[in-house]
Amino acid sequence: MNTLTADSLLPIAGKLRLRQQIARSLGLLGSAMLLLAALPVSGQEAGAGARSQGLEEVVVTARNRIESAQDVPLPIAVLSAERLEREEIKNIYDLPLVLPNFVITGNNARNISPRLRGLGGNGTGDSMERSVGFIVDGVTLYYTGQAWSEYTDLDRLEVLRGPQGTLMGKNTTLGAVNIVTKLPSFDESSSLEIGVGDLNTLNGKFTSTGPLIDNVLAYRGSFSISRADGLYKNLYQSLGRSDETWRETNKISGRAQFLWTPNENLTGRFILDKLRSDERVNTGTVYLSNGPTTYANGALRPTFTPIAYTPTGSYVNYGFLGKWAERAAWFHNPDGSVYQPLLGTTDIVNKIARPQVTNQYGISAQFDWEVGTHTLTSISAYRYQDFDIKNGGQNGIYDISNSGQQLWNSQISQEVRLTSSVGNVIDYQAGLYYLEARVYSDDPNYFGEDAGAWQATTGQYTTLIGSAAGRLLMQKSLEDVYQSSVTDARVSSIAAYGQADWHFTDRATLTVGVRQTQEHKTNRIRQELDRPGENLDQLGAALGATAAQINAAKAIRSGQLTPAFDWYNGTAIDQPLTAWNTGLNFKVTPDISLYASVGLGIKSGFISFLQQRVPGDADLETTIRPEESLDFELGFKSLFLNDSLQVNLNLYQTRLKDYQASWTRQSDPNDPLTRISGFGNAEKVIAQGVELDSAYRIGDFTLSLNGAYNEATYETQWLVQQPNIATTQFFDAQGEQIANVPKWGFNQNLSYEIPFGSYLGTVTFSNSYRSGAFLNDNQAPDTYQKAYTVSNLGFGFGSDNKSWEVSLFVKNLFDVEYSSTLSTWTNTAAVSETIGSPRYATLVFRSRIR
Repeated sequence: MNTLTADSLLPIAGKLRLRQQIARSLGLLGSAMLLLAALPVSGQEAGAGARSQGLEEVVVTARNRIESAQDVPLPIAVLSAERLEREEIKNIYDLPLVLPNFVITGNNARNISPRLRGLGGNGTGDSMERSVGFIVDGVTLYYTGQAWSEYTDLDRLEVLRGPQGTLMGKNTTLGAVNIVTKLPSFDESSSLEIGVGDLNTLNGKFTSTGPLIDNVLAYRGSFSISRADGLYKNLYQSLGRSDETWRETNKISGRAQFLWTPNENLTGRFILDKLRSDERVNTGTVYLSNGPTTYANGALRPTFTPIAYTPTGSYVNYGFLGKWAERAAWFHNPDGSVYQPLLGTTDIVNKIARPQVTNQYGISAQFDWEVGTHTLTSISAYRYQDFDIKNGGQNGIYDISNSGQQLWNSQISQEVRLTSSVGNVIDYQAGLYYLEARVYSDDPNYFGEDAGAWQATTGQYTTLIGSAAGRLLMQKSLEDVYQSSVTDARVSSIAAYGQADWHFTDRATLTVGVRQTQEHKTNRIRQELDRPGENLDQLGAALGATAAQINAAKAIRSGQLTPAFDWYNGTAIDQPLTAWNTGLNFKVTPDISLYASVGLGIKSGFISFLQQRVPGDADLETTIRPEESLDFELGFKSLFLNDSLQVNLNLYQTRLKDYQASWTRQSDPNDPLTRISGFGNAEKVIAQGVELDSAYRIGDFTLSLNGAYNEATYETQWLVQQPNIATTQFFDAQGEQIANVPKWGFNQNLSYEIPFGSYLGTVTFSNSYRSGAFLNDNQAPDTYQKAYTVSNLGFGFGSDNKSWEVSLFVKNLFDVEYSSTLSTWTNTAAVSETIGSPRYATLVFRSRIR
C-alpha cells in the first residue's frame, strides 16, 4: 500500500524526486534518440525492413469535416485505431495513461467525471452537465455516464482541448472527447479477438462487415464481452459462499450499423447499440489506519466511554474504532472481542453491497446530402440508460444500512447542418441543434437489523442495551425502514450556430464562430417513506418496555428519517447562452503553421437540492449559475524531415467564471459530526500551462513524447474544511492548486516493428509520469499522492499482412503503487484510499479474414 512520510512533503525532497524523474525520462528519450540516429535513414540503406519513412497522416473530424489533424488550428490529441489496438486501450479509463492533461475520476456510471487541464471533475450531480463533452459518432451524450462502455470497434478517438461549443456539441466549456467508430464497408471482412490474463480476464470481440446490396447497402456488426475479477476480495461472501471480488469488469455489448448509398450524392448511416454490465464496482475503498491519537494541535481526539467493555490489547478506544469498542456488547466477534473493520488490506468484509447493473442503448440516423458545393447533414438520435447500484458499507458481518441509486436517463436530439466546400475564399458551416433530456433519480437508504445500535447516541444506547426488551426495541427502531429521495430533472435546449473561415491570403485564415443556445430546465424533488418500520409503541407495550426505552427507540428512528413530502418544484431556469470563438491560422510553410485563438465557452446552470431537507428550509434548493470559460490559445504545428518528425506546441490560459464545483465545507445543524455536501460556484478559476505533442519515425521505429505543465488554481475565495482539527474551521484555498491536478505530466511511447520474412514482430514500451498532487482540496497530508511513473510493455508476433497476431501486454510493468483517491481521518472516519491498478498481464489473439 502507499504510505506517506513527512519527508515526502518537503519541498527540497519533492524537487529532487522531480529532477530524478525528469532525468530518467530524458535519459530514456536520449537513449532512444541515439539508437534511432544510429540507424540508416534512406529507403535504400534501410533495406526491406523499412516499412515507412514518415509518420502517417492523421485524419480527424474535429470541425465536422474530414481534414488532417495538422491542419486543425487547435490543440488536439488523436489516438488511431492502430494505436488503440497496439496498446490495448479499451475504455476511457485507459486514456490518462496516454494523454498527460486528461484525468478520469469516478468508478461507476453515475459519478464518472472527465477532466481536461485539471478541471471538469465536478462531482456527482444528476441534474448537472459535465464541462468536458463526450460525442459518439456525432451524437453528444447529455448524461456523461453513458460513456460507461467498452469501445472496441473504433476508427479513432479525438481529444479536443479548450472550449468547443461553437461546433462540437453543447456545454463543452473545457473540451470534448470525440469518439468515431469504423464505418461499414462494401469489402467483405471479419475479425476475431480473444484475450485472457490475470484477474481471470476473459475478453472477446467479433466484427464483420460487407455488402448487403452491392454499392448500395453495407453492414457492420460487432459483439464484445469483457470480464475480469476485481482487486478486492469480499471475505464475507467468500465464507461458505462463492468467491466475490469488487472493482471487477463484466460487460457485454453489441453494435449494428448500416451504410446506405443510393447514389453518389446521398449517404445514410444507421447505428444501433446495446450494452449491459453487471459489475461490483461501488466498493473500492481500503482503510489504511485509524489515524493518530491527537489532533494536529496536540489535543486528544474525542474518546468514547465503553459500555460493559474495557478495551485491551491492540484495540484503541477512539476515532474510527472507538464506536466499535463502545458498543462491543452488540458489535463483537464470536469470541466476544471487539469487532473492527480490516485496516491496511484489499480484503473487505461487506455483507450487503450488491453489484451495479447498467443497461443502455441507442439508435441514430445520419444523412449527408451533397447539393452542389454544399453538404446538408441531419443527425437524429435517441439514447436511454438505467442503472441500479447498492453501495452497502464496510461494516463487516453487520447489517447497518445500504444506500445506492436507481437512475433512468434518456435523451432525444436532432441536428441539421449545412457545410460549404473548402477551397473558396470563404467556407462556412451553419446549423440548428435540439435536445430533450430527462434524468430521473431515486436515491434510497434502507436500514438493517444493526442500524439502531450503530446510529443511537451514547445515551440512547445506554438506555436500551441493558435488557432484552430494550435490545429488541433498538433493533426494530430502524430495521426494515426504507426511505428515498427522488429527483426529476429535465432540459429542453435549442441552439443555432455558425462558423466561417476567411482565407484572406494563400497562407492566412481568420476563423469566427458563434453559438446561441436557449435552455429551459426544471427539477423537482420528493421524499418518500417507502417502509415505515414496525410500530414501536405497540412493540414496546407487548415487551413490557419502559416509557424511556420506547422513547429512546423512537428518537433513534426520527433522527435518521427525513419527513416525507410530495413533489416540490424548484425554480425553473430559462437561460440564453452565448458561446463564440475567433482565431488566426498562418501557414509559414506547407508543413509549419502558427495559430492563435480566443473563445468563450458556456455551460448551463442547474437546480441542485440538498438531501435531508424539507420545503421551507432555506438551503433545500440552490440555483447554480452558468459556467463560463474565456480561453486563450497560442501554438504551432510542424512536420520536419520528410514528415518523419512532428512537433506541436501549445500555450493556453483558461479563465473560468462561476466554475461549477462540489464542496464539503459546513457543519450539518442536525449532526455536528457530519458535513453538508453540495454544489456551488467558485467565482474565478484559472488553468494555464503548456502542452507538447510530438512524434518521430525512422524506419521501423516510432517514438512519441507528450507532455504538459499545468497550473490550475482558485483565484478568489474558496473555503475548504480544515482537516485534522477538533473544531469546525475553514481555510481559504485561493491561490492553491486544485485537487487531483498534477502540475507535470509526461507520456512516452516507443514502438518498433521487426520484419521476419512473411512475419512481423512488434514491441511497444510506454511511460506515464505524474508529479505529486493532493487528491483532496483540504490538503491533508494523508491525501497527498507522491509523483509516480506507470510503465507498460507489449510484444506482438503475427503475419506480415496482419491476418493473425498474438500479443502479450503487461500493464504497470514495475507494479508501482499509487492511489486514485485518498481521504484523511476525522472524528469518526479512518484514513482510506482507492488504489490504482497493479501489474497485470493479458494475452490477446487476433485474426482477420478479408
